[in-house]
Amino acid sequence: MPLSRRRPLARGPTVPARARTGRSGGHPRPARPRSGRAARRSRAKAGPCDGWGAVTQGRIARNGYSLRYADTGRGEPVFLCIHGLADTLEVWDALAGPLAERGRVVRIDQRGHGESGAQPGPCTREDLARDAISVLDALVIDRAIVVGHSVGGIVAMAAALGAPERVAGLVLIGTASRCSERTAAWYERIALAAEQHGGDGLVRAIYGEESRRRARGDARAIAHVARMLTSLYSDPLTPKLPAIACPVLLLVGEKDRMGPKASQTIRDALPPGRAELVVMPGCGHWPQLDVPGDVIGALDRWRAKEGL
Repeated sequence: MPLSRRRPLARGPTVPARARTGRSGGHPRPARPRSGRAARRSRAKAGPCDGWGAVTQGRIARNGYSLRYADTGRGEPVFLCIHGLADTLEVWDALAGPLAERGRVVRIDQRGHGESGAQPGPCTREDLARDAISVLDALVIDRAIVVGHSVGGIVAMAAALGAPERVAGLVLIGTASRCSERTAAWYERIALAAEQHGGDGLVRAIYGEESRRRARGDARAIAHVARMLTSLYSDPLTPKLPAIACPVLLLVGEKDRMGPKASQTIRDALPPGRAELVVMPGCGHWPQLDVPGDVIGALDRWRAKEGL
């Protein structure tokens, strides 16, 4: 169903996640005030964005925590962008403008990352996928092209498997559907470093002792996400992938440490013709930062071919 056109808003409410309605459109009207946590509302941050419209930021209420989102553009298609481990929605900044020229762009901070909260305790990839779908619910969006980077790609695949009617297409950037025992042990070391040494320990475990990166968010919550990744060894996604019914675009940097082979595994597990794989020469793990123009070009060609 087509999305209604909307003007950029200067205020983004905290919207309680709810069941999807049969109508699609822009932001829903704010609900009547309620007592307790659901009645609290955040002040949106909006600003000009190089001529492609204001960005509205707000929060989606979940069960005991909330998810931060940024929303810009209008109409169809809708792109739902999900970042990777220890990143935030700002990792999509270089793509957000070009994508907003093509439709509507919703970016989220995954639970525990950036300004999003999290439930205490472990989480599964299906939990993270439900977080992503809850954002579509709250913004009254029926379907989206889900764009996931690294861990975000794992979440995107889980969303396509768990809620296929909500996913029009998948764009998977530098991701994997399974891992080795050795890699699973590395994910566990990342989780332990985050639990024992906070954000600095998390960054050192991922990027090395000399890294100057900083992780924004709740280190213990991010540790649970890192530990969730060990399931790619014990319960890989690969044998489940034939059930994905939507078109899939796989983008991977030639020099990505995860390697093009991980993307090839996903392509080969899908039904013939379901997925297209593009290896980006000279690029590492973050094509959306290193070569955003090439990413947009590949996405445009794929969308034209698939009619998305």
